[in-house]
Amino acid sequence: MGMKRRFEQLVDQHGSRLYQLARLMLGRDDEAEDVAQETLVKLWRNVESLHAGQELPWLITCTRNACLDILRGRTRTRGLLQLVASEHKALGPGTDAGPGDEMERGQRTRDLRAALADMPEPARSLLILRDIQELDVATVAGTLELSENQVKVYTFRARRQLRHRLEEESDAQVA
Repeated sequence: MGMKRRFEQLVDQHGSRLYQLARLMLGRDDEAEDVAQETLVKLWRNVESLHAGQELPWLITCTRNACLDILRGRTRTRGLLQLVASEHKALGPGTDAGPGDEMERGQRTRDLRAALADMPEPARSLLILRDIQELDVATVAGTLELSENQVKVYTFRARRQLRHRLEEESDAQVA
């Protein structure tokens, strides 16, 4: 397969995942588009030297590193997750739906965003890659240069840490 064809195939396969990762890490569409674009330019330059099967971890690493550079450059980290509130209904009481519930859900989303934004690395990336993007342990391990066992242990700890932060936040609001 020619280089151009392989490049196009990889863009089709993984382009949207790179954009989603960048958007979740950065919380901004414009920055996410820039990062994804930058990563694809790097892919074009390096596509011949990448071994089959190693492309996704390489792409995620490039994307994540570019995001971390942006996050380090910010004076404060902006909110990360617009999407997650609906996936984390377990975070609080309530099934459906009085008008107060809607406000409470919005507050939980903000709390979750803030808590995730404050997570240290690699915890934040692990939560995004494993829980939001639902990547398998092996891919995440290769990408973050951790053993599969480390990915499992660190992800477990990151989830527990995030839960504690959210519980402290909700206790502080009640007090």
